[in-house]
Amino acid sequence: MGQASLGGLVLSAASSFAAEFMSVDQALRWVLPTAQTFSPLPIAWSDALLSAVAQSSQTRIPRGFNPQCWQASASERTLGWGMADRVIGKYDTIDYVVGFHVSGAVSGMEITAYRESHGAEIRNPAWRQQFAGRKGPAQLRFGDDIRNISGATLSCQHVTEGVQRLSALLTLLPLVKLGA
Repeated sequence: MGQASLGGLVLSAASSFAAEFMSVDQALRWVLPTAQTFSPLPIAWSDALLSAVAQSSQTRIPRGFNPQCWQASASERTLGWGMADRVIGKYDTIDYVVGFHVSGAVSGMEITAYRESHGAEIRNPAWRQQFAGRKGPAQLRFGDDIRNISGATLSCQHVTEGVQRLSALLTLLPLVKLGA
């Protein structure tokens, strides 16, 4: 936040912008539209699990990494999984939701909240559509598989790395101990 003093008068200019575009529930229904129910999967996080996610995704695990996970079902059949996470853009957080088919491929990705003053172009459908159909962290590399948007480089990079981590977590779900 920038401030300037002019003869005792203090002027303040906010340099951030915040917008919530949809709720997590709305985003889950958008990325997994045929699901009738979303059952929470509370994950019991451990150092071993965090290390496995980091190794599989080939990304650094940010402080506070604790995505929410749901199993998506219809007629008692698992259709996939939804995951909500948060990453730092340049200075502030970006909230997003990713849907995964039972095959492990990304079904869709939505930005639910964006708090930066620049870079909101990552909400453009064409940019988000790049994630659809990609399976596994190796198919989600920033700059190779997912292109950059000029002026939104850190937002693009950090969201892409976040989706890589979620994809890695998905591959580890059969081994994950669920918490209460």
